[in-house]
Amino acid sequence: MIALPSVVALDGHDGSGKTTLARGLAASWGGTYGRPFGGARGSALLRAGERGDVDAVVALGEEGLRAAVEESGGARPLVLDRAWMTVASLVDWDAFASRWQWWVPTVLCWADLDTTLARVGARDEHPMPRSWHEHYLQRYLALAETTNTYVLRTDLESPAASAALLEQWASAHLQGAAGGAI
Repeated sequence: MIALPSVVALDGHDGSGKTTLARGLAASWGGTYGRPFGGARGSALLRAGERGDVDAVVALGEEGLRAAVEESGGARPLVLDRAWMTVASLVDWDAFASRWQWWVPTVLCWADLDTTLARVGARDEHPMPRSWHEHYLQRYLALAETTNTYVLRTDLESPAASAALLEQWASAHLQGAAGGAI
């Protein structure tokens, strides 16, 4: 297992609010924001998942996290916009869990299907079918249940309340990891 002190992740499906919240958390804690699976790396990860290639999914996932940590230049805290949960959402849990080494404290940002579709629909992106979104929303919740991961319901909380709840969660995970010096 790879130890990553003072690193936390916000994970979840598209439109869950994780990017906005991750950037806000990094700013409020005087930390760094990292996006391990942006651009070509994220596309490659998704394609490997579609092929069912567990080894490639894990390798690409770990490569993305390694790159995000390196790009941070050692600045802490590091708040990641996606991490292990995104990688795990693409493959069978048992196959993933037996191979994965880059565990970081994670909160799942989650919104119901209608909220997700409304948020994603407001973006200038290629739309995915409703069933695709439904699959990943269910997958993320199942992963959170399996791993006892804190779920932040961004569809039930205002942006300010979501940020406050996230700050409380981060306090428990960042203060202890940094010995109180953030």
